[in-house]
Amino acid sequence: MPPCSQEIKTPKGVNIKVTAKPVITLDELKTHNTKNSLWISIDDKVYDLTKWAAHHPGGEHLLHNLGGQDASAVYHAFHTSHGSGIKAEKILRNLSHVATLAPHTESKLEVDFRELREKIERDGMYDTSWTFYLGLALWLSTILASAIYLTVTADSFGSTLLAAFVYALFLQQCAFVGHDTAHNGITHDRKTDILIGIVVGPLLTGISTSWWKRSHNAHHVVTNSVMYDPDIQHMPVFAITDEQFKNGGTYSKYHNKIFHFDAAAKFLISYQHYLFYPIMAFARWNLYVQSWLLLLNFDVVVDMRSTEIGAMIFYPLSLAYLASHLPSASLVFTFLIVSHMLAGILHVQICISHFTMPTYSGASFEGAPAGEHFIRQQLHTSMDLDSGWWNDWFYGGLQWQVVHHIFPRVPRHNLPIVKEQLQALCKEHGLVYKSVGWWAGNAEIVNVLYDTAMKARQSKMVNFEESMIWQAMQAEG
Repeated sequence: MPPCSQEIKTPKGVNIKVTAKPVITLDELKTHNTKNSLWISIDDKVYDLTKWAAHHPGGEHLLHNLGGQDASAVYHAFHTSHGSGIKAEKILRNLSHVATLAPHTESKLEVDFRELREKIERDGMYDTSWTFYLGLALWLSTILASAIYLTVTADSFGSTLLAAFVYALFLQQCAFVGHDTAHNGITHDRKTDILIGIVVGPLLTGISTSWWKRSHNAHHVVTNSVMYDPDIQHMPVFAITDEQFKNGGTYSKYHNKIFHFDAAAKFLISYQHYLFYPIMAFARWNLYVQSWLLLLNFDVVVDMRSTEIGAMIFYPLSLAYLASHLPSASLVFTFLIVSHMLAGILHVQICISHFTMPTYSGASFEGAPAGEHFIRQQLHTSMDLDSGWWNDWFYGGLQWQVVHHIFPRVPRHNLPIVKEQLQALCKEHGLVYKSVGWWAGNAEIVNVLYDTAMKARQSKMVNFEESMIWQAMQAEG
C-alpha cells in the first residue's frame, strides 16, 4: 500500500508536506521474514531491520527469529527502563520506519497483561536488592574457600568425595549468577553484568557466558520451537517429540544444519529414557566444548572475546593445580568425575522445565489471538518447580521458569512476588500456570522420553549417505 501525503501548517504558518506511513496487515508483515527482507512490528510501528540486524547487541539471530511478526511483547520483556530500554528506544528512533501495522481490537487478556507489566515496573520489581547479592557473594566465597580447603587437605576416598560435593555445589550456584548476568539482571548495566558473568562463568567455572547468553536468549524468544529453539535440539542423543524425526530429521535454524534421524540417532533415542541421567552426569564436559567452539568462531560477534578466552584458559589451569594437591591419580580422577556428575543436577532441573511441555513448529506460536502470542507461548511451553523457603536457594531462581520467561529482566529475588500476580492473572483468564514438584517433574520427563523413544523405534531412518555420520566423514559440516 503506497504512502499518502498531506499538508500541515506549522506554528509559523508555513505549509509542509508530511508523508504518512502505509498501513499493512499482519499477513502482509509475515511476508517480510527473510534475511533479505526483515520487517518487525513494535507497538504498531513496522521497522525494516534488514541492514541493521547484524548490529543488534543480542545477536542478529534473535531478530531473524522474529521476522515478519508483531514483536511488541517480546521487545518490552527484554528492554525495560531499568536495563537496555532507554538505549533501545533511542535506536528505534533512528531505524527505518516503513509502515504502520493495522490496528486490532485488544482483548481483555492483552490489556490486563500490559497493565501487569506496567504495575510491576511501578512497584520496583526490576530494582536489585544489593543486600541479596552481597549475601550471595559471601555465600559463593564461602563455598569456594571450603572446596579449596577440603581438596587441599583431602587424604582419603571419603574426604575427596566431600571435596567433590562442595566443589559441585560451587559450580551449580555460580551458574545461577551467570544466568542472572546473562539477563542483565544484577546491575542492569550490560558491560558490568558481562564482566560479572565472565568471573562466575569462564574464569571460575569454565563455561562461556557468551555461549550461554547467545543460546539462552534464542531459547527465550522461541521456547520449545522444534526448528528454532536450541535448548531442545539434542539429536542424535535426545528427542522430546516425534516431530523431530518422523520426516527423517529436522532442520535447526539456530545451528543452520539438519539433524538427521540416522541409525545412531534411532538407537540412542530409542533408549533415551535409560540414557538420560547417565548423559546428564557427563553433560558439563560438553559445555566446555561448546564454549570453546563459540569463542573460536570468529564469524559470530562475541562481547569481550579476548577477555573471555583468557578466563577460559585460566580455569583448567587453576582446576588442575587444585586437583594436583590430591595424593593420588585415582583421587584426582574421583574428584573431577564426581564433582561434574553432581553438578549435572542443574542440567536435569533445566530440562524438566521445558522437555515435558508441548512443542510447536516454526518461529511463531500460531493459534493465539493477536496481542496474546507471547504470554500464551510461554505458559504453553514452560513450567515451574515447586519449592519453599528451605530449598529456594538450591534452585537458584530457575525453579520459577514461567514467570521468568514472561518477565526475564526481573531479578530472581523478586520473582516470587511477581509470580503471585501473574498466577492471579492466569486464574482470571482461565490460563494454566503449571508447577510440579521435583520428583513429579522427573517422572514426567522420563515418561516423555519413553513415549518419544517408542515412536522412534517405529520410525524410518534416512539413508546413510544423508546422515550426520556420513557428512562428518566427508567433512561437509
